[in-house]
Amino acid sequence: MATQQTASLHDAPATDQLVQHDGKTYQTIREGKAYILIPPNTRTSQNPQAKPKAGEQSPHIALRGAATSTGLTLSNADDSKDVPQGVFYNPIQQFNRDLSVLAIKAFGEQLCEKRRVQHKKDNGKQLAKKERKRQRKSEVNGEKAQAVSRTDVEPRAEEEDNGVMEVDEAGAQAVDGTVEHPQTEDKSGDAELRQIGLKRKAETQGAVEGDADRAVKVRRADDGSALKVVGEATENEATVAATEDINAKGAPVQARADAEKPDEEIEQSGKIAEPAHEPAKQSNGVSEQAASITDNTTHQVPSSTNGQTQPWKPKFRILDALSATGLRALRYAAEIPFATAVTANDMDKNAVKSIRAHIEHNRLEKTITANHANAIGHMYGVAYPPTDSHGPHHISGKYDVIDLDPYGTAAPFVDSALQALNDGGLLCVTCTDSGVLASCGYAEKTYSLYGGMPIKGGHSHEGGLRLVISSVASAAAKYGLAIEPLLSLSIDFYVRVFIRVTKSPADVKFLAGKTMLVYGCDAGCGAWHTQMLGRNTRQTGKDGKGPHNSSNFLFKHGIAQAPSADRLCEHCNSKMHVAGPMWAGPLHNAAFIEKVLEDAGAADKEIYQTIPRVEGMLDTALHELEVVPEAYNAGSSKNSTSELLPKTPPETVDAHPFFFLPSALAKVIHCIAPPEAAVKGALRHAGYRATRSHCKPGSIKTDAPWSVVWEVMREWVRQKHPIKDGALKEGQAGWKIMQAARKIKEATHDDGVAGERVEAATEAVMNGASTAQKPVEPKSVKVVFDEVLGKDKPGKKLVRYQANPRENWGPMTRAKGSS
Repeated sequence: MATQQTASLHDAPATDQLVQHDGKTYQTIREGKAYILIPPNTRTSQNPQAKPKAGEQSPHIALRGAATSTGLTLSNADDSKDVPQGVFYNPIQQFNRDLSVLAIKAFGEQLCEKRRVQHKKDNGKQLAKKERKRQRKSEVNGEKAQAVSRTDVEPRAEEEDNGVMEVDEAGAQAVDGTVEHPQTEDKSGDAELRQIGLKRKAETQGAVEGDADRAVKVRRADDGSALKVVGEATENEATVAATEDINAKGAPVQARADAEKPDEEIEQSGKIAEPAHEPAKQSNGVSEQAASITDNTTHQVPSSTNGQTQPWKPKFRILDALSATGLRALRYAAEIPFATAVTANDMDKNAVKSIRAHIEHNRLEKTITANHANAIGHMYGVAYPPTDSHGPHHISGKYDVIDLDPYGTAAPFVDSALQALNDGGLLCVTCTDSGVLASCGYAEKTYSLYGGMPIKGGHSHEGGLRLVISSVASAAAKYGLAIEPLLSLSIDFYVRVFIRVTKSPADVKFLAGKTMLVYGCDAGCGAWHTQMLGRNTRQTGKDGKGPHNSSNFLFKHGIAQAPSADRLCEHCNSKMHVAGPMWAGPLHNAAFIEKVLEDAGAADKEIYQTIPRVEGMLDTALHELEVVPEAYNAGSSKNSTSELLPKTPPETVDAHPFFFLPSALAKVIHCIAPPEAAVKGALRHAGYRATRSHCKPGSIKTDAPWSVVWEVMREWVRQKHPIKDGALKEGQAGWKIMQAARKIKEATHDDGVAGERVEAATEAVMNGASTAQKPVEPKSVKVVFDEVLGKDKPGKKLVRYQANPRENWGPMTRAKGSS
């Protein structure tokens, strides 16, 4: 390493390249298509079994890259001790960045295509409007020409005697009344003048424009010939205005000079009798100049390079609000080809210096802008620019994607981000304070940050996800903004959500009906019940059909009935505790996940090294929606919709928001934990949907009520693994649950009915649905632990859950900014 030759910051980046910058030496590493500078000998291995090599720093000093704002620092390359140091690159977070790039790319493709379609539609409307205007003018011109020809028969004889010629109101020189001519006795000269007057009148026939009551008008061109009348049918009225402007500024000077000539000179020149259409043949005169002005005022001319017109390109702007070293911004600019501008913002001056160095090193100066400002202030400034910047040429600085990835909570940044986002934009939020949002240790802090109380139990991380989404939804609703979670994941020690934000006051009305309280039996059996704050009731007509016959349904928004549960658990008689308010809608959009999975399958594995985990987690998240058929069917590719990324119906509610762990239920009743496949098989056999959750291994997410779930567990004890005598004592939660167990000699369904039920359930599960009818009484369920039915369809082997890559792993110490 010591003998390796160093390069400058301006040289082409390469992996393991040593770069000399500002008197310090850095090593270049590559992630995706971006290159970042780190101190030499920094450990980048993710293998928990690997030990630091000689001269390599200990892994615990590699801090979280997206949250560190320490800038470029250099340690002693020969020092192998655990020296405290702020290193701004953590390879473990590559999964987060790979997922973010793929998600933003999938979202951006549909947004840009939508804008192209809208642009083409708007252009078509403008062209159609011009065509209608041209046709109307042609019809009017034809009618007026016919009217003039009819009404001009009688006055023509009088005009022949007087030589009358009406002129343009603009002041072009004309004869008003009888044409003055030298007083001679030469009758032939007098007759000649009258003939000229007749020619002038005849040349204006069929070219009359303007109001119906306006007289025929004549204007002289620069060569003295008569131009067509004012208001002649053109592509745009700007042509006439441009022509008059050019005349006023003296372009066709000859026209004004001829207007000042006496009639004798005009007559002698012989130009006054030229046809009215002759000036249209000018190649460099008024017609071309006016046409040019008209084109510039009616539409935007596409940019051209080497004489070739470039296609119109929609804008797609991204903000990395808390950029630190700028790695995310570098990857967005390098890997999203349609990104027109990326802003990397940080309030730490050393971080901004690091960002600028990385931008220069990656040669992305044309796409990325480094910004030194407070993130909240910058986003509010974009949303509300200074009033003196407004005007006809004002360009909005709002973003299409805003990525919030702080160290800790993103709550302080949400409000400003929502207002700095374009309509239909994407808000990406990361919160790393799982100790606050997914545990009850700091409930007061949870409420102050997210506006709700946390839930206790194995499903606490999914509850934390719903708290974060609810806080975003309530902040957006104040401004008439509706949100739709496209992808919501609990990953390792943090949560990551991708939310589409649209201006829709009508959809905001559904928010109360998608916000819930949760009553949890956290001290007993772990069951929970949801309590909606509002309800969205679909209206029907008197005939029972009404608005159902159309695609636009009418809804009545009201207050939900309460309570949905008693203060004591109905299953184990333990105390219930309240959690929330939190989000009660779907966590994902099926079409969006399918699009990201499609892109991930075609992605280069060398660039996106965490693709196996991305595919596994997204596939698991997609199947979570099976228990919410309204969301799964509306957003899936199976739905025949023309939209590239159809939105989930705003009234959709996830009536079964959480999962349970069979091992946790077995602990309550003190029995051997049943296999995951056995429990899912029993639920599917009973006619319910059952899948897994991405949050935890071994989890089961189902639409079966808790009464059925506990009946399955009781049957597991009765049929498979009875509990020991004395294992449960009176007063315990498990003892109360087991008191409702079936008797051994209790009658059940006959084998024929059971066989038909198994066959029907198997067919339904293989078709991705559940049986149509579900039993109401839990004891009427024929519980069959069919592990074959409980297993997922055979397919590609996926990495669904990631184990900690090393010991004592987590967010680690918060980085310190520069003074």
